[in-house]
Amino acid sequence: MAKMSCTSCGAPLEVENQFVRAVTCNFCGAVYQITGDQGLNNVGKTVSLANYPSRLHIGMRGKIKDKGFTILGRIRYTYDEGFWDEWQIAWDDSSPPAWLEEDEGYWTLYRRERVRAAIPPYESVNVGSTINVNKYDVFVTEKRQGKMMGSEGQFAMSLPLQGTFGYVSGSANNRMVSVNYWQDEIELSIGEDLEPEDMVML
Repeated sequence: MAKMSCTSCGAPLEVENQFVRAVTCNFCGAVYQITGDQGLNNVGKTVSLANYPSRLHIGMRGKIKDKGFTILGRIRYTYDEGFWDEWQIAWDDSSPPAWLEEDEGYWTLYRRERVRAAIPPYESVNVGSTINVNKYDVFVTEKRQGKMMGSEGQFAMSLPLQGTFGYVSGSANNRMVSVNYWQDEIELSIGEDLEPEDMVML
């Protein structure tokens, strides 16, 4: 566990996982990118997140289908009709971290996947159409614009603190597929819906 200090308020910052690339100070909300030499690059501040009822909190441990994990962080995204939370989890077996999406009482486990071929532009995608994403023929069920509202904890990614992004989601081969169109990156995630009994908190 790497130990550093917040340059804004002096509070300790403890990096919990080898994959962590960004950390939020629990005391003042300063957000840092972790550089290659284990230094900290202050990239701004995030807002405090209102604590709506949830089964999860940072530091909690659990199992998904008997595979152990620890919760590292949480990001809240907003869109015109509401918001959803994504929880960054680290697996006990040291495999790359994943995301637990919590949206209106439903849970989806997402893993990032490299984009290996051209993806249709956001503007050309329509709900009800089928698009090819990597090896998946994705039936599009949702297309919206979102914005990052705030974060807490640690993450295996660089955090986009400003601006809106387009996203589309759908299904392919009994899997959920989500594509985020950021200004400088297209992000692909493949997921599976979870039933309440699939996730056990310890």
